[in-house]
This record gives sequence, C-alpha cells and structure tokens, in this order.
Amino acid sequence: MKLQLKRIRVFSILVLFAATTPIFAATTPDKSTALLPDSPAPVWTKSSFMDDLLSAVENEGYESALALYDTVPAKYQGDTDLQIIKASLLLSTNKLSDAKKICTTLLSKDSKNTEVLSLAATVSKAQGNKSEWNKYIKEIIAIDPYNAEANISLGENEFTRKQYKQSRLYFQKALVHDPKNLDALFGVGQTSYYLEDDDKATATFKKILEINPEYAPAYSYLGKIAGANEEYQIASNYALEAVVRDDTNYDYVMDYGMFERNLGHYDNAAKAWTTAISIDPTYFLAYAYRAGLYDEQDMFKEALNDYLMVIKTNPDYYFAWESIGVLYLHEKEWKKAREAFEKCYEYNKTNISYPLMITYCYYMAKDSLNAKKFSDKVLPKLDRSSMDYAILRVFHDLAGEGPLIQKISTLTNSNQKGKMYFYIGLLYDMIGGKEAANKYYLEVVNLNSPMFFEYRIAEWSVGELNVK
Repeated sequence: MKLQLKRIRVFSILVLFAATTPIFAATTPDKSTALLPDSPAPVWTKSSFMDDLLSAVENEGYESALALYDTVPAKYQGDTDLQIIKASLLLSTNKLSDAKKICTTLLSKDSKNTEVLSLAATVSKAQGNKSEWNKYIKEIIAIDPYNAEANISLGENEFTRKQYKQSRLYFQKALVHDPKNLDALFGVGQTSYYLEDDDKATATFKKILEINPEYAPAYSYLGKIAGANEEYQIASNYALEAVVRDDTNYDYVMDYGMFERNLGHYDNAAKAWTTAISIDPTYFLAYAYRAGLYDEQDMFKEALNDYLMVIKTNPDYYFAWESIGVLYLHEKEWKKAREAFEKCYEYNKTNISYPLMITYCYYMAKDSLNAKKFSDKVLPKLDRSSMDYAILRVFHDLAGEGPLIQKISTLTNSNQKGKMYFYIGLLYDMIGGKEAANKYYLEVVNLNSPMFFEYRIAEWSVGELNVK
C-alpha cells in the first residue's frame, strides 16, 4: 500500500508539472525530417522531459525514470520542479538520504515552499525521524493552516494514536480548501466510524462514492456499519462491492464471508474464507473462521485441519489448541487431546478446565500414575478453600464428590454452575458411572448457556444418549 501511495504521489506531481510547465523551445523538429542526415538534434525541453519521466515511471519503473536525469542540461540541473520530482522518485526507491539532500538544498533557496516542506516531512517520516517530521508539518501549517496534505498527515498521526476526535478535526481542516480530497474524506469517515458516529460516517462514505464510485474502502466501511447494526444483507452487498473492486484485499474478503455466515449462507462463507487463505496463507484468521464454521457443521476432520493451521500460522493463539483438544476428545485420541490441553495450560494457568482435562485424558489413556503425578503438581498452587481445588482434588482421588455436588447446587452463576456440573459428569464417565454422568450432562445442556467449551462435550454425550 505504501509503495502504491508513493507511485500515486509521483504520478500526481508529474502530471501537475507537465500540465503547467511551458514549452521552453520555440519549435519542435518535424518527425518527417528528424531522421535526415542534416536534421538538427531534437531540442531538449522541460515539458518533453516531463513526458519522458511519466512514460518511464509507467512503463519501466522508478530507476529508469531516475536515469533520465543524466540527460538534463546543466542549465536545468537545479530546476526546482525537476528536483522535487527527482526527490519523489528517490523516496519511492527508498533512497531516503539522497531525497533528503535535495529537500535540504531546495529549502535553502526557498524555505516556504510547501511542496518541498511536505516532501521533506514525508522523507523524515520514512526515516523514522518524528521530531523532524513534526517540525516540517508545523512550518507548513504556519504558512497554510488549511493545507490539505499537512492536515491529512496530522490526522493520520493522531489516528494511529487512537485519538479519533482530534484526528477527525485535522481531516476536516484538510477539506476546507479541498472539499473533494478523497484521503481527507476517508479520514473523516473512518474516524467517525470509530467514534460510533454512524450517520456522519455513512454520509461521508457515500459522498466519496459520489466522487469516485470505484473507491473500494468506502464500500468496505459501509458494510461494516451495516453489519454492526445487524443489517447483514446490506452489509454483504457492500462488502461484495468492495471485493469486486479489489479482490486481493484480505479484509474485504473476510468481511464478506462473515456477513454471509451471519445470513446462514455457509457455503458462500466457506468459499470466501478459502479465497482469503489463498490471498495470504500465512495469516491465521481465515483458518480460524473457517474452522469454526466447519466445527459447527460437524465437519470435524476439516475443522481439525484448519485449527492445526491456525496454530501453525499463529502459535500463540491458544484458543485453537482448546478446540483441537475438544475434537481429539471426540475422536477418543486421549494422548493428542492431552497434549493440546497442555498447550492451553502453558498459556493460561488460571483456568481450572485445563488441569482437569489433562488429568481426565491421563485416566482415559489408562495412565493413572501420571494423572496423579500431574494433579499433585497443580493442587498446591490452588487455594484450598476454592471450588477449583475441590474439583481437582476429587479428580485426583476419584472420590469425595458428594459434598462438592451439594456446594455446586448453591451456585448462582449459571456458567460456573454448568461448568462444575460438567466435571462431575466427566468424573462419573471416568469411573464408569455412565447413567450418573448423563444426569449431570443434562443439567449442563438444560442451562442453555454455552459460554464454556465443555458445553459441546456435554451436548455430544446427551446426543449419544438420545440416539440410544
């Protein structure tokens, strides 16, 4: 995106100068006589050089355009217009020191040239010199308080700091003398979105589309606003408009898939997230979304493959390990399930679910020795008066659940109550009390409160009971 913006900047500078620069030669050689032996060499003109630069940038790249500067006559080597373009080309090829030298030279001749000051600010920002960037921007604002480019830069800077109100003020100032500036309008719309000012955001993005109907980010944000208001069909339509205009944008495709998912169009959602994966197979999010969708549809093999890809692309996303553990439990692969929950426990030592699941997996793998060894290490770390300690103690001993069940029945928090009932059911499952286990699994399912991963395992067990 940054390179694209630099390319746009160079093009805009070239087009502007090419349109406003007079032809310095009185005549241009006629093509019909240019190749005759006695024909004079074509006269170098500033305007023709601008055309050559524009053609080189468009067809051959920045380096080829820079090479053309070797043909500039000595008389024009210090020309301000040509040097501004050269500095922009150097910036676009990341030759920041050379670009800065040109800016410094030009400012020594005219310290109030806002075009040069803006370019110098851009170079300073690219070099990571924030204080110098700030100095140049302040100089521009002192000369022209409503300078669009400077105010946009200030707006973007405040946006990165999440100072959305101040950011929007700068973008609005940029519009005072340039009311159709798309960057400034987008800034107003985007900051309004984050300020939850949906009416202003919507109006601004629609204004952008009146100016440029092909502006994909405006469609994207209109989709986000509709989605936040649960207008999923409208959101999906806008997201698709964004995708049509930029089908390589990961975020647009992800949003489209999400809105289609909310509409119940699961095949479309899966296809969208598959497309997102093809756009960037190294990023975890599309795998996570598609895994969740497959999981809900009981496509366990496909879901498991995607969850494993989530971990591969983002090892710190331990929630995927949780789902991996649950799916391996479903397949009764106790060792793999235990290893997954061990990963969860590495990342979150405070969730008692993980030690309980690890202990359970050891027992189900007929490894009671390691089950007790593991829980022996965890128990001393827990508050002896806590519910967590009591339930893990019961798992360790495979006994003593009676008083705990009574205590669980008095809980008022439905999530905590359901979770504890689940582990009582799991305990009975371990020791062969299937009928008692199902009683507590039913208690969990009847809570209708699936706010913990264990709920799914209870549902599976109850489902098996209903089948029988």
